[in-house]
Amino acid sequence: MTYTADRLADLIDGEVSWMSVRTADGVPGPEWISCAKLLRDQQAGGDPTYAWRQALLDDYGREYAVETPVQVAAMFVLMWYVSVPSIVAGVAAAATGMSPDVSPESLAFRRHPTAHYPVEVALLSSDVVSVKEAAGQVESHTRAFTDSYLPGVKLGSRQRFGAVDDELRAALRMPAEAVHAARAAEEFGIDLDQKLRTSCCYFYALPNVRACTGCPRVVVS
Repeated sequence: MTYTADRLADLIDGEVSWMSVRTADGVPGPEWISCAKLLRDQQAGGDPTYAWRQALLDDYGREYAVETPVQVAAMFVLMWYVSVPSIVAGVAAAATGMSPDVSPESLAFRRHPTAHYPVEVALLSSDVVSVKEAAGQVESHTRAFTDSYLPGVKLGSRQRFGAVDDELRAALRMPAEAVHAARAAEEFGIDLDQKLRTSCCYFYALPNVRACTGCPRVVVS
């Protein structure tokens, strides 16, 4: 079966309830974030996610009436950023055995205005690639982010790289008919049988919040 970027965008859009995906000829508007530009700024020594993290710190501070631990916002923003290429490639690969181009130049996203996670994604390229090529793009794209991300708090390699694996694992499990998930998991280097997440969002650090069921802090007997 032949897949186009438009068709894959529609498929991903239908499988992911909290994120809409579409194709576009360019970054759709000023409120959208170009992955390529964000990475260029970050690799040049800037801190393009500062406002993103601060908005989360401020909102959680008001909601929980505390000074929000810096690591909470730092980890959520890391997970949310790497989820953009991971969800696009993972969902498409599991369902079709193909993927849109998920290199930085080919993706842009818009944040939810109050919840702050990526709520819309634009595919800026018409290219459709093999799962093997998509796996390489996810690896290089996410490493470019995690290696240059300086959120003002130490995040170990297990947290940084584990977040990518966690987002990919969730994406590969997402389609109702994930007929290519096993082969895609091999290409992405993901163990679909893993029950707990590798990384932790630190949300438990807020008052009266318990660790989620899949948290690596939870010990399974």
